Amino acid sequence: MINSRLRTGGRTVSQSALLAVLLVILFVLLIPILILSRYAVPAADDFSFSCETHAAVSSGGGIIAILSGALSKTKEVYNSWQGSFSAVFLMAFQPSIWGFRFYGLTTYVMLIPLVSSLFCFCMRVLSGVFRIRKTLSACAAAIAIIACTQFLPSPNQAFYWYNGAVYYTLTFSLMLFLFTSLTGFVLYGGRWRLALSCLLAFVIGGNNYVTALLSIILFSALLVFLLLRCDYSLKPLLFPFFLMATAFVINIMAPGNAVRQAFFPSHPGPLEAVMLSFRFAAKKCIQWLDLRMVSCLFALVPILRVGSSEALERGIRFRWPFAVSFFSFCLFASMFTPHVYAIGFDGPGRIQNIYFDAFVVLLILNLFWWFGWFSEKISGKSPFSANESIRLAPLLSCWGAGLICLCCSVFLFHGSLTSAAAMGELRSGEAQRYYAEALERQAVLEDPYAEDCVFRPYQTTPYLLFFADMSEDPTSYENEDTANFYGKRSIIVSAD
Repeated sequence: MINSRLRTGGRTVSQSALLAVLLVILFVLLIPILILSRYAVPAADDFSFSCETHAAVSSGGGIIAILSGALSKTKEVYNSWQGSFSAVFLMAFQPSIWGFRFYGLTTYVMLIPLVSSLFCFCMRVLSGVFRIRKTLSACAAAIAIIACTQFLPSPNQAFYWYNGAVYYTLTFSLMLFLFTSLTGFVLYGGRWRLALSCLLAFVIGGNNYVTALLSIILFSALLVFLLLRCDYSLKPLLFPFFLMATAFVINIMAPGNAVRQAFFPSHPGPLEAVMLSFRFAAKKCIQWLDLRMVSCLFALVPILRVGSSEALERGIRFRWPFAVSFFSFCLFASMFTPHVYAIGFDGPGRIQNIYFDAFVVLLILNLFWWFGWFSEKISGKSPFSANESIRLAPLLSCWGAGLICLCCSVFLFHGSLTSAAAMGELRSGEAQRYYAEALERQAVLEDPYAEDCVFRPYQTTPYLLFFADMSEDPTSYENEDTANFYGKRSIIVSAD
């Protein structure tokens, strides 16, 4: 068996100690993100999708009235704007419907599922499928979580703006939970896993097209794989697949989709959209494989090297690495296709976030596969033998190189970390000033005698907290939606 300790000479360090170090680093990095959440405020579509539920809460309605309001909004949007019914239903529950100060819960609602889904998915795939030690899987998961929380293209829209985050970040987390559950059912069975998979499959099929399409492709690939292996777990999985496909059809058949698409008359054809998707995917791979990501890869090298050797010792074979990488790239490119086809470009920051999350997961799995293939080729001929535990010196060398890359990115090339940005906004007082301005507005908005509200533009607009503001035009959708939410006749934001 492979030694569970990382050693150099007579000195050893256990994998558990390595995991403890990574968990401490992760915990410390998450603290500023969570502290900053108390200064988050609702904006833009937060109001338009939750008017009915807010009215139900304000009038003292119970859970039935609130659910009725959410369903009413879902039906309205389905017929007038978009078909993603499960997403719209969740959008109706943005935290400020229960009170302005509750909006800070947004960060917890997005961050906890993202962290836990990445952890569960990595554990299930690496330890369940490839049968490596759970401590190594947890180490890889911790690094994946660090990357997916610190290097995001738009952390504002991932953690501090409910409407955009629930549509993409939360749904991506649900997708990871789905495939964790499906894989668990294949490996271990369990009716509760099948029931959970059915629920998640339906929710994802009725959600954003990026995640829904990727999920259908992955689910189809899983079914084909099981069919080729004559695996009897295939039959029960047809039910969640049917539910996902049904929800997806309901989604794309919505009358509101045509209304929304009419605002974008010029868009690529299907074949051109697919080709553009590969182009965008290639550009993002190059863009995101920066020094920050390289620092994570350095940290992963000793972990995945030992893990792949463990998998080999337990009978796992790593074949056709080029085919695996090509399939992974096709999966990644498929995520771009829905938005490219609809609008012609790769999408705003909230969509970029889940592109990036998928990029991180696929990159780690591909690195693991390539290590396994390489170790299999030279097993018994070099220090990469499956029977030799990794020494501490290579571990420290890799982590040292990763730290150098990270420092160069942050200090020389201004590569931002979410936690560093959060600490900066807290320390400078930007977050506090922004929130104080929002509270001044809130006092007016909650005044029952103020019908026509006039506000100054925000003087402070923190990078992580500020998403959008209203305008001078009282008929703009941001102004009208906010006015409807608070029961005002009109709202204007003017510098005069």
